[in-house]
Amino acid sequence: MNSDTAEFKWSYKEIRRRIRRTVFTKGVKPYFVLVLIIFLFSFIGILQINASGIINTLDMQFGRGVVNKDDILNILDYVRGTPFMQSLPEFIREEIVVDIIWGTLSTYSWLINLLAMNHAYMERNIGEVFAFVMLFMLLYKGITSFFKKTLAVGLHRAVMENRFQRDVKIRRIFAPFGNHKFLHVIGVMSIYVIVMALWWLTIIGGIIKHYQYLFVPYLLAENPDLSWKKARNLSSKMTHWYKWKMFLTEMSYLYLLIPGFLIPISDLFLVMPIDYTMDTEMYFTLRQRPDISRKRFIETAFDGDAYVDRIKAGEKPEDIHPEYLMQDMHIRNSSFDAADDYRIIDYIAMFFIFCFIGWLWEVGLHLVKDMVFVNRGVMYGPWLPIYGAGGVFIIALLNRLKHHKFKLFVSTMVLCGILEYFTSFVIEFFSNRSYWDYHDMQLNLNGRVCLAGLIAFDIGGFLGIFIVGPLIKNMMHRLGDKRGKILCSVLITLFVIDIICCKIFGPNIGEGIGKEYSERGVYREVVYLSEQPSP
Repeated sequence: MNSDTAEFKWSYKEIRRRIRRTVFTKGVKPYFVLVLIIFLFSFIGILQINASGIINTLDMQFGRGVVNKDDILNILDYVRGTPFMQSLPEFIREEIVVDIIWGTLSTYSWLINLLAMNHAYMERNIGEVFAFVMLFMLLYKGITSFFKKTLAVGLHRAVMENRFQRDVKIRRIFAPFGNHKFLHVIGVMSIYVIVMALWWLTIIGGIIKHYQYLFVPYLLAENPDLSWKKARNLSSKMTHWYKWKMFLTEMSYLYLLIPGFLIPISDLFLVMPIDYTMDTEMYFTLRQRPDISRKRFIETAFDGDAYVDRIKAGEKPEDIHPEYLMQDMHIRNSSFDAADDYRIIDYIAMFFIFCFIGWLWEVGLHLVKDMVFVNRGVMYGPWLPIYGAGGVFIIALLNRLKHHKFKLFVSTMVLCGILEYFTSFVIEFFSNRSYWDYHDMQLNLNGRVCLAGLIAFDIGGFLGIFIVGPLIKNMMHRLGDKRGKILCSVLITLFVIDIICCKIFGPNIGEGIGKEYSERGVYREVVYLSEQPSP
């Protein structure tokens, strides 16, 4: 250890104090914004926490479908008979490896269902089926790991800024990907994922490299132009001589595992905010090392003291407004705080795009679960009007609330709930059919709306208002008024024809499409939107 490093102080007490104050003492709003950011990343699967069971329920994951148990048992019998499995001790083979394989086969049961459509093939090629499932699992895990690790850079950026200001803006999770940086960040983080996966094969090497390369995502969150080599080398220099101290700092919070396991929701509200703030605090502590070149640290706002320290020194909250070199991710002709101006043809285009996206989602959901292609809509064309109407209503009515995010959040949930409930009521009243049913979901209202669906719609509404809507507007502007009007006229004509067909022949019905009530109010066919029918 050189003399410059020797003069550098690592104070466990100061780090823990700053973590505690940053998370809990800045006020109710900053705390819940931090929790909300962590919830959003957990909701889309980027963070895996003990609260994931609750979050996955809200997310209505559909990967685990109904599968013939005999198919899985046949695959397991084949695996048990392979030379490699026979060479393992019985305890490891049955209690560890088989359990892992069983979980994998259950998770990707829809793929087994797909291959089992030709059951004769499956019986002849049981080993090939197993290989397909495992190969798909590896590819899927690899691709999603790259994507999730890349998006996690945005999470790090928000937590880093949370250290220096009272209220961090949720939109700052997109900041590192502006100015066409997304592909570059994907490239760097992909190398990071591969390198760490290889090091973890050695176990001890994985533990060491975990701490040595811990700050690569944080360095990209500050300077997205860094290459893998530069980010890796800088993280290595920052952590040199300090990996053990970082480990001990983490171990000082080991007691948080107790409430984290006993009370799952505490992981979201307590453990993860502290955990990410701790890594951030260690990053900024080691960022001050005098023996490291400063040229890669481009944010001068990060050179100052933490918000809680500035407040302790006597500064007023209203005087603390850090200015960052990294600007918000910008969508042309739009902003995060000002309402957008839309034309009629913009709204028409939005309606049909949202209708089509909703149709793709419902058709894909049924295809994955039941291996059957079904037009899930009440109409005959590739569109679901409730998605289109909901998207347009949210943008048209709530676009003006872009500057007030909390009001927008509540208003979006209320508007979506009213729209979904009213649409379900109208369809059932006039056709004695129901196209979705949430009776099997927690916190539902007459099976027409549920909390999980409203949260999903809320997130979709934010994406529509801040990202998708402005992108559609720009697309229509590039298309031009004349061609835009022609396109909208054609779509409206086809939609009206579809309505006339529904009036003449009745709404779209069939197996896998909603459920029908008898005159006595009893289900004649029960197929839930996100659940297989009970026997």
